Amino acid sequence: MRPSTKKVRARFRRTAGIAVVLLVVPLALSACGSNTSGSSTAGGSSATRVAEIADLVPARIRNSGTLRVAVPDGSAPLASVNDSGQPVGMDVDMANAFGGLMGLKVEITPGSFDSQIPGLQSGKFDIAMGEYYITAARLASVDFVSGWRDYSSFATRADDTYTPKLPSELCGHGIGVLKGSAEEASVQEFNTKSCGGHPMTIGSFPDQAASFLALNSQRIDAVVTGRGPLEAAAAQNKSFKITGEMGGGPTAVAVARTADNADMLKAIQMAYDKLVADGTYGAILKQWKTDYGAVPTATIYTKDSTPPNYS
Repeated sequence: MRPSTKKVRARFRRTAGIAVVLLVVPLALSACGSNTSGSSTAGGSSATRVAEIADLVPARIRNSGTLRVAVPDGSAPLASVNDSGQPVGMDVDMANAFGGLMGLKVEITPGSFDSQIPGLQSGKFDIAMGEYYITAARLASVDFVSGWRDYSSFATRADDTYTPKLPSELCGHGIGVLKGSAEEASVQEFNTKSCGGHPMTIGSFPDQAASFLALNSQRIDAVVTGRGPLEAAAAQNKSFKITGEMGGGPTAVAVARTADNADMLKAIQMAYDKLVADGTYGAILKQWKTDYGAVPTATIYTKDSTPPNYS
């Protein structure tokens, strides 16, 4: 998925759309993409404080005793709000693990995705667990620690023998994408450059539910969308199968850019690497079926870094 603000927001709206059409994800997830913020909740972790990590945390955060974390309120399996109003997901568990290693209580605030970076800039949050794409525009205002990756995949009907694994195998088929999404742009670009005499028939749908209805009714052969939402839905519904990979790249925790954030970036990087080494990282990803995006080590990006290539 290519990184623009509009497109990344569309990425998080997918979850609700897939949930509606498959009727398998709790109704609470339909808040995805809304502008309503959830209330803050405090949590802890079974992770034990590691002095080497805790000592890097800036004094202002360490002295407060609390790590303030923003998460999206409707982007399962990364982060969402369950029927009880509690934030759950991969990023929620990872944030609590960070807090444990840092010796801090964790205060998690669910809200709209587009409120998170402004919240960092205003000092409301210390970090934002949104699995952000790392773009030049974002690096102008915040820093990042990447500890996961995401990409697009292909959904086809479970009873169909068509199982594309490469973008080239989309050529000559009817393909559904979300209007305005990163996938719409990347599929159209690939079609123009690479499909030649066997072009795709691309349908751009106003929401993800419409694209899956078209797939189920055999008006298209495949839907191209984010791997994470597909995994969450497929875990409870066997009407479609997931194959292949297209685009994507590193995703990251956003960290408020302050005079003392260099040590905070290092603390988060070390926390990621500690969780990878002791198996906690893998266990969290396996629980939320996000292990397809596992990375072996975390990477810091600051204003002087070259952003990843997501093409």
